[in-house]
Amino acid sequence: MSKKVNLVLWGFGLAGVYALWRGTERNRLQVANMVIPRGRKIVILGAGFGGRNVAVELAKLLPEPDDGEIIVVDENPFLLFTPMLTESAGGELDTNHIISPAFHLPRRIRFEQGRIDAIDLKEKRVTFTIGNPAEGVPGAQRSLSADQLVIALGSVTNFRGIAGLEQHALPMKRLQDAAAVRARVLALLERADEEGSAEARKPFLTFVVGGGGFTGVETMAAINDLVREQVDRFPNIDPKDVRTVLVHPGDRLLPELGPSLAACAQRELQGRGVEVLLNTKITGAGEGYVELAGNRRIPTYLLIWAAGVKPSPAIETMDCRRGRHGGIEVDASCAVPDHPGVWALGDCAEIPHPSGQGTYAPTAQNATREGTQVARNIVATLQGERPQPFRFQPVGELALVGKRHGVARVYKFHFSGFLAWAMWRAIYWAKMPDLTQRARILLDWVLDLAFGRDIVLEAAPFIATPTGDAKHPPAG
Repeated sequence: MSKKVNLVLWGFGLAGVYALWRGTERNRLQVANMVIPRGRKIVILGAGFGGRNVAVELAKLLPEPDDGEIIVVDENPFLLFTPMLTESAGGELDTNHIISPAFHLPRRIRFEQGRIDAIDLKEKRVTFTIGNPAEGVPGAQRSLSADQLVIALGSVTNFRGIAGLEQHALPMKRLQDAAAVRARVLALLERADEEGSAEARKPFLTFVVGGGGFTGVETMAAINDLVREQVDRFPNIDPKDVRTVLVHPGDRLLPELGPSLAACAQRELQGRGVEVLLNTKITGAGEGYVELAGNRRIPTYLLIWAAGVKPSPAIETMDCRRGRHGGIEVDASCAVPDHPGVWALGDCAEIPHPSGQGTYAPTAQNATREGTQVARNIVATLQGERPQPFRFQPVGELALVGKRHGVARVYKFHFSGFLAWAMWRAIYWAKMPDLTQRARILLDWVLDLAFGRDIVLEAAPFIATPTGDAKHPPAG
């Protein structure tokens, strides 16, 4: 009995300490924020990892409405958890489970859905379009002026000007991309099963991914597993006819990792039936084929392009300096030079590395930390203090290379196999900002583990043979 009483007392004691800490912290913030002029408006463009973290951290640092208005503008009413996009494409996760709805943001934050049309840095004014006439929702244009403007608009797929690529390749960047890839794979298997000629069937069973970085490797791993698990359901397809090809221009996969882990990833992919073509460039794409350097051609109806990104087109007309990769040039604190009160971060900005060796990479890990620092710098500026430089050393990198197999570098330690796969899932699951979505993702994984992938073959437009006239399904 005494043990239960002690546990209860301990519980009350801890709750009391926590309540005291919360009260003390709130009082500290109230005192610190008294110097901030009333009625300030902070507008954040983009609700990805960077923009969302700016908003959430500001909601903590500026908890009272009088501390300033916090507004987030994004064309999508959700945060897409991009690290799990490839698992969704492979059918292991429900697409709707890897998004965090905007209405789950703290109530302190106001969300506006709209497509950015123009950004005036001098006036700190943004113009955007709401509604979507193509979907039957009347459109209108709106504008917002800000005292502090944050640009975190992310990036889009970079097709690098390669002939036919944008028209004939599927990217792996947006929510609809994952759904389109999965639908195309299943439709091609269905089409191959209905084809009477073994030779004519081969292009339908050839799946190509361009790019050997994290996205390319994980996409190839997911698609390869999906195809080889599903092919047994089709009686007219010989599994030996399935061909999965990963094309990379570099001399090794995963250049972000060390040579030994890259070699381990390649061996695992090849052991699962993937052809890895290194030192090979994709030079073009067309109806039913992908062109490689050296006038080589692979007949295929699924080319996934995962070989690079570029900053959002919304920043192209802005009056500011651009960095080497086309992003907004900022100083060490993520402030845009010559434009007081304007900040930029994430994939659309180029933040100098303190080592002097280039800029921070466009990764979710970096954008998340940048968002926190930008929020703190905004508050420091409003309080009349000096903003601090962004400094962050990534903890490590992880990649999936097949079902229940991964590679990882955490600090100076290297892992591979089941442990790396489990670490990948545990770390990214914990980083999912929405508790409800975490529960759904966990349920998806448990069901997949217990029963395998339960995928409904989705209807798709007719797919012609490489010599036919009919069009294959559009590229998303």
